[in-house]
Amino acid sequence: MLISILLFLWGLALLYLGAEMLVRGASRLAYLARIRPVVIGLTVVAFGTSFPEFITSLVAALKDKGDVALGNIIGSNIANICLILGVSSLIRPIEVNVESVKKEVYWLFATSLLFLLFGFGGYIGMIEGVFLFGGIVVYTIILIRSSVQDRKKEPVEQVIRPEFRYFKDLSAPRRLAIYLLIALAGVVLLVFGSERLIMSATSIARRLGVSDIIIGLSLVAFGTSLPELATALISIVRNENDILLGNIIGSNIFNLLFVGGLLATFFGIPLQERVIYVDIPVMFVISLSLVPMIFIKKRFSRTNGLLLVTAYIIYNLYIFNS
Repeated sequence: MLISILLFLWGLALLYLGAEMLVRGASRLAYLARIRPVVIGLTVVAFGTSFPEFITSLVAALKDKGDVALGNIIGSNIANICLILGVSSLIRPIEVNVESVKKEVYWLFATSLLFLLFGFGGYIGMIEGVFLFGGIVVYTIILIRSSVQDRKKEPVEQVIRPEFRYFKDLSAPRRLAIYLLIALAGVVLLVFGSERLIMSATSIARRLGVSDIIIGLSLVAFGTSLPELATALISIVRNENDILLGNIIGSNIFNLLFVGGLLATFFGIPLQERVIYVDIPVMFVISLSLVPMIFIKKRFSRTNGLLLVTAYIIYNLYIFNS
């Protein structure tokens, strides 16, 4: 037990350092590459912080632990919104630039609904998996094209907040390479730190006799969502709201389309009855809850944050007692 606790603390330290490097590198990449920060959040940061979910789910599937893999996808999406966005809003209310994220919110709603409909069949197989994976390809292409069009419409100074350049004496290509390496190093640390946390959490859960699906929905999902949490907290400190929201929304889309799509294509995903009628619908409703907060209120207040965190606690209490 002591070793597990030490691994947990070591993982937390790696997560913090990785998140700091990822956000710092990504924000400067956005400035140098003349790309909106929200696009960096929706792609580089979102995909990078979601790699723990992908790796964990892949390893689980290879070890014939499909319940852990599925629970990780669903639980991570719930944790990203309820826990990460909720805690972030409690720390500081988050103002939303609706124009920056509205298309991505539609994508998240559509992918969550699609996953819900596929799940009612009791099994997500190769055909559904190919369809899901094709979605992430289309989504990424549309996002990049949209970014290029935005860049042509407005000068970079109007859409990207200039930042202090640590390597101001270097040429732009060299600075670009350095910031890219910093961001990638952050991803590596996030993945490695998450692995430490997952190992320790799973070890403790096994000793307590918790089932695979519960481990996936709660402990593993929480562990693999910690990179997003660490990145969100760093984004708040650095006042990078676009990267914060882009990271959460992009990570959820990535989890369903990329991770879920690949797993379904190559392994198939069987669904338990409780997952079909409880866990996936909860994920869908949580995703849907973003709509009024973003399009009507245009901000996430501390009250919204409290409601989201409370919903996360209630959900976890339910799954551990069901």
